[in-house]
Amino acid sequence: MALLDGATVRLRLLASDDFDAVVSLADSLSDEERYLRFFAAHPAYVDEWASSLTEPREGIVALGAFEGGRLIGVGNYAGGTTPGSAEIAVVVAHHHHDRGVGTALLGELGRIARRNGIRHLTADVLAENSAMHRIIVESPWPFTLRRNGTVFEVDVDLERPAAAD
Repeated sequence: MALLDGATVRLRLLASDDFDAVVSLADSLSDEERYLRFFAAHPAYVDEWASSLTEPREGIVALGAFEGGRLIGVGNYAGGTTPGSAEIAVVVAHHHHDRGVGTALLGELGRIARRNGIRHLTADVLAENSAMHRIIVESPWPFTLRRNGTVFEVDVDLERPAAAD
C-alpha cells in the first residue's frame, strides 16, 4: 500500500512472531505518544497489550504496517459491548507520523470489519490527540464525535459505503 510520501508499506495480520516488534514499537514512543494511545505515559501492561494483538483471539483483529520488514504502526479492533460494533485503536511509530500509516490501517481495518459484520467502529480519543483526529477525518466513512470531558467518543459508521469501495 502506498503512503503519502510514495513509500510502500505492507499491511498484514499480526502473529505471535511479532510480539517483540509490538513491544519495541510501544517502547519507542515518547511519553506524550504513550499517553495519547494508552491514557498513561508509562503503562504497566504493554506486554499484555502486545500479547492480545499477537495471539489469535475471537473477535480481535490486529494489523501491522511494515516498511522494509520493520513494524511502524499497529491498528486493531476488538468486539464491543454492542452487537455489530467494535472498539478500534491505532498507534504509529514516532518518526512515521503524517505519512498516512494510521489512515491506511484504519481503512483496512474498516474493510475487514465490514466483511465480518461489524457496522460501527468506536473509540475514545483524548481531545488533544490531533493525530488520531486527523486519521478519523481522513477515513472514507462518516463519523460522529461526542465530547465527554477530555475525551471524544468516536463512532465510525461502516454501514455506508466507503469512498474506495
